[in-house]
Amino acid sequence: MKLKSLSFALALCFYSNSNLAQSQTQIIVEPSIKNKIIALLQTKKDLKITQYDSQLIEINLGTKTLFASSDGKYIFAGAIIDTHSKTNIVELKEKQNRKFKLDNLSKNMQLKFPSTTEEQHIITLFTDIDCGYCRQFHKQIPELNAKGISVNYIMLPRAGLNSPSFDKTNSVLCSDNPQHNMTLAMNNQFSTNNACKSSLKQQLALASEFGINSTPTIILPDGSITPGYLTSEQLTQILN
Repeated sequence: MKLKSLSFALALCFYSNSNLAQSQTQIIVEPSIKNKIIALLQTKKDLKITQYDSQLIEINLGTKTLFASSDGKYIFAGAIIDTHSKTNIVELKEKQNRKFKLDNLSKNMQLKFPSTTEEQHIITLFTDIDCGYCRQFHKQIPELNAKGISVNYIMLPRAGLNSPSFDKTNSVLCSDNPQHNMTLAMNNQFSTNNACKSSLKQQLALASEFGINSTPTIILPDGSITPGYLTSEQLTQILN
């Protein structure tokens, strides 16, 4: 009896592992279906098409995510709810995409105000020197840094290219001490006209890719977007 039980257990183990191996085998999207999607979207730039499961194709366009039916006939815009996990898989994927993008962003694309105690959290803030609520938030940075929260600024002068806000921001980024001069600029005390080729245009492009057009807008450590001004207490509560 023991031998039969052992044989049955081994067979069950083999069956389970076999099924697991099959489930982990990546399903490849047929080239004809990929071409159909590419033709509709009319771009190959930053486009990634993969099979999500047996029913859906995942389409990543930069950090934006769409889904299509397995035959490529239908592309779905908006939320898609997984009834098993009760999650919006579009939102989940886009959060992951933003997190990956920010985790791999070059240092010259961010102006970092690091924590002054052991780092607990890193947030990314799209900010504008001439935004009143951004200035209010900036006053809280010493307090946030003391709580172990590092703040990475990405500049979003909402007036656009070649505006006074753009030129002022570019001057801050080109200065010898951009963190110090950012604080001066937030208090209307910085007027030096430094000219250099900064990453400001790329930062504006990143805001556009994320679909962000207002400031302040916070990206939390998991990639979630939180628009609008938050007090230090509100932000700390969300992070913890």
